[in-house]
Amino acid sequence: MKSNVSIPDLLRWRFEQAQAAAPPPPQMSRLLERSRPWWATWPDQFQALVEHLRGLKAEYGHAMAEARPFPGSHPVPSLIVLKEKVNELEAFARILHFNIRGNRFRLRFQLESSLATPPEHLEVNFIGENAPEPLLSAPAVLSVNHEYSMDVELPEQLTTAWGSLKVTDRMPFRFILRSNTDVNG
Repeated sequence: MKSNVSIPDLLRWRFEQAQAAAPPPPQMSRLLERSRPWWATWPDQFQALVEHLRGLKAEYGHAMAEARPFPGSHPVPSLIVLKEKVNELEAFARILHFNIRGNRFRLRFQLESSLATPPEHLEVNFIGENAPEPLLSAPAVLSVNHEYSMDVELPEQLTTAWGSLKVTDRMPFRFILRSNTDVNG
């Protein structure tokens, strides 16, 4: 069976078909709303999480009521916020690797939490003592044994501020860890 339709005509026809089936483009206001970070979209929820997080005390050494598996490092107070969960989960993160080279920041941490199955991906929000919004927000990926790793470019002010920190130092931040997937905990 032979056809007299040329390739350019066929491509033009297919392009018109795709245009007709495509949804309308989103409005500019909707695009701007989607590009805003979650803490700017839900400022009240963010403030409540920050207040809860600042209320967590990271006991270390003799002050601990029960021994935590954090030899050699200070625990980082953390809140885990899962999709579809009303309450956040309190947790502590143990910093396993902390490295800044140039403006690249590599971090590996182990999460001590009550989650039976931790989420594979987390958005790690670094919360400073008096910062009105996160100092840094970056993705972390689960490896093994509740360990997460991240590799991100740091802003210059954080490179300078955190450049001399060692893995055994008390960290100048806390974590709000967000997941877009719901996990049975």
